[in-house]
This record gives sequence, C-alpha cells and structure tokens, in this order.
Amino acid sequence: MFSFKIESSLGIVELTHDLKNYAVVRIEGLTPTATTINTSIAGTIDGSFFNSCRTESRNIVATIILRGDIEGNRQRLYRIFPRKIPVTVYFANKNRDVKIEGYVESIEGDLFSKQEQMQISILCPRPYFEDVNTVTNVIGEVQSLFEWPFSISEDDPIEISSESTTFIYTYENKGDVETGAVFTFQILGSITNLTLTNFTTEMYIGFNYEFSAGDVVTVSTIQGKLSAKLVRNGEETNLINYLQSGSTWVKLAIGDNELIYQVSSGSDEDVICSFVAPTLYGGV
Repeated sequence: MFSFKIESSLGIVELTHDLKNYAVVRIEGLTPTATTINTSIAGTIDGSFFNSCRTESRNIVATIILRGDIEGNRQRLYRIFPRKIPVTVYFANKNRDVKIEGYVESIEGDLFSKQEQMQISILCPRPYFEDVNTVTNVIGEVQSLFEWPFSISEDDPIEISSESTTFIYTYENKGDVETGAVFTFQILGSITNLTLTNFTTEMYIGFNYEFSAGDVVTVSTIQGKLSAKLVRNGEETNLINYLQSGSTWVKLAIGDNELIYQVSSGSDEDVICSFVAPTLYGGV
C-alpha cells in the first residue's frame, strides 16, 4: 500500500485515496535516476579515462484514471496543477515517507478514449527524495540522566543531568547518499576563529574571525544552497571572505559521522552547535 500526494499553492491533493474521482494506476520515476558518466579517449590506449559523473534530474509521471464526473475531475486537475508552478510530491510506503520538489511540466490525456486517463509529468531538478521527518541535533548538549522509578539517598546521590564537555557528536546518515546540513552556532562569549570538522570524511570548514557573545553563525553545506553568514545585532555579514585555508563544505557520509567543533581562543563551552541534516534517498 502506498500514498501519493501533490502539494501546490492551492493546497494538498491526495490522489490515492479518492477512488470515487481518481485511480492512480502507474507512477514512473520513483526508482534511482540515471547517471551520466563523462569519459575521454586518449590516443591508442584501450578503453577511456573517467572525467566526471552526475546524477540526472528526476521526472515523475503519474497515470490517473478519471472516475465520477470525468470532465469536471479533468478540469479540476488543470486548476490545481497549472504548468510551470512549483509543487511538492509526497510518497509513502511501508518503509519510507518522502517528499521532493519539482515543477509541473505537462498534463496530458486522451479525451475520447473509453476509459479516460490523464498523465501528470513533474520535473524535479534535484534528483533525491528527502525524508519528511527532520530532527535538530545538538553538539555539546545537556544529557538527561533521570530515570523512573528512582530512589535517592544521602550516601548514594543520583545525577539528574550531565553537560557534555567533549563536543564530539556521532551522527548516523541513514540515507542512500551523502548529504549536507544547516549548522547553527550560538556564540555565548568572546572567541577567536571557529572550525567544524567531520573526522569520518576528513573535511572541515573554519572561519578566521573574532566572535562576540550574542553572535549567531549559520552555515549551509547543502548542495545548491551553500552559504555562511553571521548575524550580529540584527546585521548580517557574509563569512565567505573569512574562510580558513583548505576549508570545504562539510558533508555527511552514509553511516556514522564523527563531528567536532573547536575555537582557537576562548572556550569551546561558549559555543552551542546545532544542525539539521536532510535524509536523502535515491529512490523509494
């Protein structure tokens, strides 16, 4: 059993549980998209050399049988899925509940067939499905140690909570591909320079800058949305010009990732780092 919904500026339309009006009989474009591999030939050497590769855009095509008021339901699709308008496609099955953004490319159908069908074609520039559930992760957080039932005696006290002092966080990327994330650093005191490192991929991003209490640094390493900015007293500063040598847009590999942040001067405890990472899938 699956669920297929499309959200536009006019709202969300559920196409799989409205059997009086629509019957979804086929959905194409749910499996991993094709990869274009670029190679070159050199002289008399057998084979070729690998140059680069890229994953193609996703094209989702839903075939729907019209029921009930055939003409009315067909024209309803025209209104709620106008071409060129951005939409969000939601798909859920037993194991995955995902979404992907795209644009309505076409709505086609044979108006004179005995059983009229419509095809909605949606082009998704970003090829990966994203899990609809997101979690905010915190590095160096206060960890709860309280359990129920409990008994506290004067000679054997129990710790209620504990503040992490290692600032190393293990994040498991449960998706099919590596992903970026949006990291937010709240600065609680005066520090100099700030570096975030992923020991698993040996990637880091750092800034040579003097930060003050109240500063908020936001770094996005998501492909197509790369940015690094500082907000201080309501004013925004682009931190790209303050990147440390060798910095890269830190990605989260498939599986476990060991993350740590550090400062050159001041205290690591004067920084609270949180991040949100989308879980990406090649297909459902």
